Amino acid sequence: MPRKPIIRTNLCPYHIYIRTNNKEWFDIPMPTVWSYCLKSIKYAQNHHPVEIQAFVLMTNHYHLLIWTPNCDIDRFMFFMNSHLSKLIRRETSRINRIFGDRYKWSIVKDQKYYQTVLRYIYQNPNHKGITQLCQDYEFSTLSYVINNEDLGFKLKEPIIGDPITFLEWVNQEDEKFSSNKIRDGLTRPEFKIKNNRTSRRI
Repeated sequence: MPRKPIIRTNLCPYHIYIRTNNKEWFDIPMPTVWSYCLKSIKYAQNHHPVEIQAFVLMTNHYHLLIWTPNCDIDRFMFFMNSHLSKLIRRETSRINRIFGDRYKWSIVKDQKYYQTVLRYIYQNPNHKGITQLCQDYEFSTLSYVINNEDLGFKLKEPIIGDPITFLEWVNQEDEKFSSNKIRDGLTRPEFKIKNNRTSRRI
């Protein structure tokens, strides 16, 4: 299947997702992978400045919410993933590719959907049963913000509004959309939740 043409924009964010080859776990400890991710984001930003809003690293994939002022999502992602793969290969002496396929992207245009996607990213560890509170997951930009730790780069509005109110909101399950529906919506070029039709016109 041919790769979908990139839609370039600086008006709204992209959700980015990429999984490791064969869905395997990284061959090195997660703290090391996390440090390599931060280094790679910073490295790519030096070449193609972007605005990172949220980043969560899981055992075999990551989620990224990113704005591209220069409409160059493909160039940033090339620099980031190439650098990250290089660091992991150097550490593990691995020959095979690190990621199974190219990254998947979805543009988030609608404001209500934007908040839905932001919460979905932060809740990923909760849905996997790793943590009960989003801010307790250490391989997340949210944890760094809450604990006032340095990521090595600035984030774009990682918290919406008051921190306490935001944390209460981000840890609540979405009342309108299930995680499966959100996941399905993120496979589209423009994020959209599919409506379930209970009836049809005759």
